[in-house]
Amino acid sequence: MSNLASHKEGAVNMNSKEQKRLATTRELMGNAKERTDLSSELEQDLENLGLQRRMKQLELESKFLENQNDELV
Repeated sequence: MSNLASHKEGAVNMNSKEQKRLATTRELMGNAKERTDLSSELEQDLENLGLQRRMKQLELESKFLENQNDELV
């Protein structure tokens, strides 16, 4: 095999390797973005659950205070 043919074959392999590297990088970046999006969604869900729990707690406290007020009257 001549040096030129060998060089061209190496260039094709490098392009193939580069293409694989780029495809892998794109996939990893996509996965990272998906994880970030899921993380943000989970954080929002946790915040919403915390707010729901606090609202329920306030509702129960309100009922308790109403019952105490009724007993005093």
